[in-house]
Amino acid sequence: MTRPSTFIAKLLAAAVLTAMPIAGAQAATVTAQANVKVLKPLTFSSKQDLDFGQIILGGTGSKTVSVSSTGALTCAAGLTCSGATRPAIFNVSGSNGEVVRIFAAPSNLVNAAGGGTISFVPAAPTSVTLTNSGFPGFDFNVGGSITIPSTATDGIYSGVMDVTVDYQ
Repeated sequence: MTRPSTFIAKLLAAAVLTAMPIAGAQAATVTAQANVKVLKPLTFSSKQDLDFGQIILGGTGSKTVSVSSTGALTCAAGLTCSGATRPAIFNVSGSNGEVVRIFAAPSNLVNAAGGGTISFVPAAPTSVTLTNSGFPGFDFNVGGSITIPSTATDGIYSGVMDVTVDYQ
């Protein structure tokens, strides 16, 4: 081809390409469902404190005393346990049918008058299922155990039990 004919061929090709529609990328639309589960906020309260009763030391070495979630006392050999024992009672309310996780942290009971500590390990359920929405909520009991050293000073030992609840 000669130069003018090459120029005309290029001009003609450009005109043809301009007249042709350009194929674009194909758009795709997909839908998805959006959901949300709305729950009532949890309400949590303490209804009764845990009480191990009265313990008279005896023997040597550390001894363990336990109160079950029903209030039953287990007293180690060598100790004398008496008095009224009771579990702690908590109440949680929220949305009916929902599972609530429970976490109770170990702590220490402290003798404010004579010094000294006794280790406390709570025994709580790991979860409960709410049987209603709102009032009256759901009660659950927490027991626990204490380990008393034979060198413990006499007096009243007390402390806090940190219990946390959350939806599962």
